Amino acid sequence: MPPFNAASWRTLISSVASDAKFANPATESQLIAVEHSLGISLPQKIRELLLEFDGVTADYSSGLVWSAEDIQKRNQEFRSLKDFRELYMPFDHLLFFGDDGGGDQFAFAIHADGSIHKDDIFRWEHESDARSWFAGSFERYFQTRFK
Repeated sequence: MPPFNAASWRTLISSVASDAKFANPATESQLIAVEHSLGISLPQKIRELLLEFDGVTADYSSGLVWSAEDIQKRNQEFRSLKDFRELYMPFDHLLFFGDDGGGDQFAFAIHADGSIHKDDIFRWEHESDARSWFAGSFERYFQTRFK
């Protein structure tokens, strides 16, 4: 599939979330800093989107896709907070990128080799610590999120 551009991301997201708000683009250096900090390459689709819009909010301002800075900060928190380590299973195998505004988070799965090989999106439910498959691609995530 060819890379999405700003117009196609905006069209896709706006078609399912009429209240979507798009931030200014992230820079390549910001994305490199996130990758270096988390020790993982961002999936190409989220990279493309962040280079067009450094975050998207919708559905009463929930973080449909967090900014590069929030992706870095929140993933570091999930992996290092003592309370989280005592309360939940480890988060090292998930790369969180958004939330539903009610506490649940959305993520790509990180494989044992430390890379993301599939486009599947998973939902982490904060009340039960359940991690369940949500969508088969980043594009489908937007469509499924607003069904």
